[in-house]
Amino acid sequence: MRALRIYHAGRDAAHRERDRALVRAGLEIVLIVPRVWPEVDDVHEEPFEIVELPVRHPGDVNRHTYADPAAIADLVARTRPDVVDLHEEPFSSITHQMLKVLPADQRVVGYTAQNIDKRFPPPFWVWERQAFTRLNGLYPCSRQAASVAVGKGYRGPVEVLPLGAAPVMTPGAQTPPHGELNLLLVGRLIPRKGIVDAVQVLIDLQDVGARLHLVGEGSEVATARELAARAGVADRLKISAWMSAPALARCYQRAHVVLTPSRSLPTWTEQFGRMVVEAQACGAVVVGYASGALPEVVGAGGLLVADRKSGV
Repeated sequence: MRALRIYHAGRDAAHRERDRALVRAGLEIVLIVPRVWPEVDDVHEEPFEIVELPVRHPGDVNRHTYADPAAIADLVARTRPDVVDLHEEPFSSITHQMLKVLPADQRVVGYTAQNIDKRFPPPFWVWERQAFTRLNGLYPCSRQAASVAVGKGYRGPVEVLPLGAAPVMTPGAQTPPHGELNLLLVGRLIPRKGIVDAVQVLIDLQDVGARLHLVGEGSEVATARELAARAGVADRLKISAWMSAPALARCYQRAHVVLTPSRSLPTWTEQFGRMVVEAQACGAVVVGYASGALPEVVGAGGLLVADRKSGV
């Protein structure tokens, strides 16, 4: 069986583990990725073909498109896949573009993490409806997302496929936090991810030797530094940009607690939380808000408190 996968995050080696698993299961895989995409960038030789193509609006998950869709049509004609896997949201610009390019009889499956039942502005709600009619299968990453898709009218096969941790995410050798408590937050450093709340946890726990490591990029970096400085804990706060999977694994393996203080908004709530499964694979305890899919993903392997909703 031959599959052609289209995935904006495929430049990250950790996110290609699904493709490796498919190859191990006996499939032939061709993966299309953007030639340029922010965040982790690690394209190297794999047991499958990777095709890099230029995109418009790199970094915009739901609005990016390929600059030359004809190149993908040519690739489909060359590879003749049994299935095209659009690892993109049904309402996205890229899904709309690809469904226009693909032959009418091509079997296509898609992904969704959208776990709020909301109507998108035009033309996105129209594209979503068209995609739900066209897709031959859907693999949401959570039961919440599956419920939303079915509630919006998708009637094809649905199989929930949770996101996983890369093989490099293995248990660390954390010792009981006597004298030093290592806190970690991994993700986009933006308001809805609760960055200020994480720094406040550091401030509240400074008497027990807490240290906080933020890994990611975003608009809250300066705010986090200022808040820590005002509270006198600037020397206990470390901020790092996006890392490769091996480097990130080492961070998880040193952490006692991984914070997930994501705040629900009227138009967004935590859709999965890959950092949860990564943290658990590395032996860290997950503590955060019961936001969106987090209760489903964390399960009994962490501690969640009431979601601190935000209007930010």
